[in-house]
Amino acid sequence: MPSDNADVSFDGSQLQEWRCANQDIQGWVEEVRNATKCKCIADKPDIEKLMRLNKEALVKLIMSGYSVTHGYDTVFDTFQRDVENMKTDVIESQRKVIKLQEQLLEAQCENLDTVRKTVGNVIGETVQKEIKLYSQAVSKTSKQAITKADLKSVMKTVVSEEDRSRNVVIFGLQEAEQEDLTEAVTDVLSEINEKPKFEAARVGERKPDQCRPIKVTVGSSSAVHQILIKAKALRNCDQFKKVFIDMDRSPEERQLQRELNFS
Repeated sequence: MPSDNADVSFDGSQLQEWRCANQDIQGWVEEVRNATKCKCIADKPDIEKLMRLNKEALVKLIMSGYSVTHGYDTVFDTFQRDVENMKTDVIESQRKVIKLQEQLLEAQCENLDTVRKTVGNVIGETVQKEIKLYSQAVSKTSKQAITKADLKSVMKTVVSEEDRSRNVVIFGLQEAEQEDLTEAVTDVLSEINEKPKFEAARVGERKPDQCRPIKVTVGSSSAVHQILIKAKALRNCDQFKKVFIDMDRSPEERQLQRELNFS
C-alpha cells in the first residue's frame, strides 16, 4: 500500500498503484464472500448472511475494509485532481482549436484579399498597356489631330476588359420557350458548390435547334476564378455532362480561339 505522503502522478506508476488498489479491494471482497460462505461471484452476500457472523468476525471484516480504502486515500485524491486537470486541459485544447480555426479563417480572408489585389493589378496593367498602345499610335500619327472617337475607343476597350473580368459564359444549357434562367443557372453553379449572386441573360440571336450561350455576371473576378476552377467537375454529372463554362472573351480572343481549334 502507498504511504499518505507518496508523490503520485497520473502516469505508469500511478496506474500500477491503481492495479494494486483494485487487487486489495478484490481481496477484501473475497474475505467477505468467504466469511458469508458465498460459493461463487454471482452468489453475493446480503444483510441476512452478514447478520449470521459473530461480532468479532464482523469487526474484523470492517477494519480490513477500512484499512484497504484508507491506505489509498492519497491515490484517490491524486486521481481526482488529475481528472480535474485533464478536464481543464480538454477545455484549453478546445480553445486552441477554436483559435486555430479563427486563424485559418483569417488566412483565407488574407488569401482572398491577395487574389483581389492581383486581379486589380492585372486590370491596372491592362489599362497601362492600352494607354501605351494609344500613345504609340499617337506618336506615329503626330501630324493628325486626336479625335474624340479615338479617345472613346480606348476607354471603351479598357472598360470592356474590366467588365468581362466579372463574367463567365455557359454553353450547352438547353433553351426553352418560357424558361427560368435564374433557376437554370443556379442549378448548374450549385452542382460545383458555388452560390454567388449573379445576373444572367442569353446572348445572340435565337436559331432553331440551337441553344444560345448564357452570359453570367457575378460580383467579383475572384468569384469568376473559383467558378472556372471547378467547372470541369460538370463532366462527372449526367445532367450537365454537355454543359461547358468558359471566361467571357473579347471578339479578338474568340477569333483567335477558333483559329487554334481548327488549326
